[in-house]
Amino acid sequence: ELRLVGGGGRCAGRVEVKHNGEWGSVCNYDFDWDAHWATVVCRQLRCGTVARASSYAPFGQGTGRIWLQPFFCRGTEEMLQECPHFGWGQHHCGHERDVGVTCREAVEMRLVAGGGPCAGRVEVKLRGHWGSVADDVWDTEDSEVVCQQLGCGSAADSYAAAASFGKGDGPVSLALVNCRGDEATLWDCEIRGWGPYDAIHDFDVAVACQGFARLVGGDTTCAGRLEVRKGQTWASVCEDHVDIKAAQVVCRELGCGTVLAVRGTGQSGAGTGPLWDLRFECSGTETLLSACSRQPPHSPGCTGHASIICSPYTGFRLAGDSSCAGQVEVEMRGTWGSLCATGWDLPDAHVLCRHLGCGPAVTVPPGGSFGGGDRPMWHDGFGCDGSEWHPGQCPVAVLGEPPCPPGHTATVNCSGLLPGVPAPRAATAARSRVPAGSRRVRLAGGPGRCAGRVELYTSGTWAAACQDTWDLPDATVVCRQLGCGAALAAPGADRFGAGVGTPWPDAGGCTGTEASLWDCPASARRGCRRGGGAGAICSDQLSLRLAGGSGRCAGRLEVLHNGTWGRVCANGTSPATAITACRQLGCGDGGTLEPAPPGDTAPAWLAWVGCEKGTHSLWRCPSAPW
Repeated sequence: ELRLVGGGGRCAGRVEVKHNGEWGSVCNYDFDWDAHWATVVCRQLRCGTVARASSYAPFGQGTGRIWLQPFFCRGTEEMLQECPHFGWGQHHCGHERDVGVTCREAVEMRLVAGGGPCAGRVEVKLRGHWGSVADDVWDTEDSEVVCQQLGCGSAADSYAAAASFGKGDGPVSLALVNCRGDEATLWDCEIRGWGPYDAIHDFDVAVACQGFARLVGGDTTCAGRLEVRKGQTWASVCEDHVDIKAAQVVCRELGCGTVLAVRGTGQSGAGTGPLWDLRFECSGTETLLSACSRQPPHSPGCTGHASIICSPYTGFRLAGDSSCAGQVEVEMRGTWGSLCATGWDLPDAHVLCRHLGCGPAVTVPPGGSFGGGDRPMWHDGFGCDGSEWHPGQCPVAVLGEPPCPPGHTATVNCSGLLPGVPAPRAATAARSRVPAGSRRVRLAGGPGRCAGRVELYTSGTWAAACQDTWDLPDATVVCRQLGCGAALAAPGADRFGAGVGTPWPDAGGCTGTEASLWDCPASARRGCRRGGGAGAICSDQLSLRLAGGSGRCAGRLEVLHNGTWGRVCANGTSPATAITACRQLGCGDGGTLEPAPPGDTAPAWLAWVGCEKGTHSLWRCPSAPW
């Protein structure tokens, strides 16, 4: 028999063997540089490969027999006693040379105090206890190995932990680490100090990783085309390689809320760079997409790239005497805050109440009716139409929202409070907001009210428009009917999804001059061969432009408000605002602010726009009121 003693688990410790019913240690001299005996020990115990081996009693000296002194092991032996040795109980070394080994199954690594699994202070678990890693010259190569080992992509930054994530308060597990940057694990690097040590924490190290997954091209970091880290580059993922469970993992990894939609671009050319060539198979509970298994694709080729929309909100609740009435609180990236009542209305409340399982909303009391609260105040202005199944689906704007008076928190009374009134299903609640027989049209599943899947309300239900003969004149009528300007595109279901239920078959055939879809000629076609999902992208969805410059990517920053284009004043506007505007306009990831020349007659709509670094949409930036 074989065991490891004093290492905090079965895969690390002083090597001991049992002979004639008695346990004894194993000793060796340090001239056996390759330490193949350790490879045999770890394999025999099914503990993986060797992380570290030492013949200097790293786990303390034994006190009884020394049974073996192996020498010149090849590393291929099945058991330690198969290595050449001097015989049982025959040795030329003492307990000060008792060998110890740490197998890889005994060593763990994590990042702490960074708000997620891919940033924070580096900690390593040795002998059953977590401890810091200390190094006075921690660099990018060291951080790269940590990030890749954790499945977090490449390193973004290297830190002294105290400056960003705080000092550790336990032992120091490893000291003085030197990596090339291409090692598979941190244990493959040169490590001069294997602890644990009772030492100061002035040299604790930390890393920030780029992450394995990201969403690009959306209004926020929680929506867009999925890309994953492939070596040192980002690679797009084919739509057939991601399902709803994988999307759940992506949303969780990025610190976002529930997954709202998984779509394909329908365009094999969308995105640039390499393609990820494997399919992700997840249970949905993993913390990182890199932890999911990777399987061969179901079919060859790539019809389009995967796009995921996550809710930017990780939680909603009502603070009050009941779970179905009270002050609205919203969680974003681990922080709960109260929602400002400015702009909060009954359609917003309907969506929230149904999401919480409390039926439709009954009333929206005045702001602060359930107390002002002592949490941070979120200024997000929801623009729900009442039919959404999750508040994260509603258009949200921060730009131009007026300051929120202290204590002016959003409140709601949901029907779930009323005795004897069952909470209806979300679909029933949504339908009850529109009288049966009325006709309405909307754009659903897009980034705002002026882009999305065309849906029509007839005979008491919403139906997606059939895409069989849908084209730009049809989209022109929808955009005009909704007051969203001119039609820019008429995409199919691959852009905004096919919708649910039976498609409305009479879509298509408009000349483009009609006032509404109901005025278009009736179709003689029966059925819908390609299914629902006809879409429209209107010009007012792109209510941001650079005017008066030499091209579309330079000029005076203007926004569209109440149908009129107006200027954004330089007063108090942050430098990051230029980067956000350029990114939103598809003009790259950089930009600078410059004062506009005098004499402009356009109205000044905004000032003190305070976009922060990394913001993807101007509408998510705080500013002075319109």
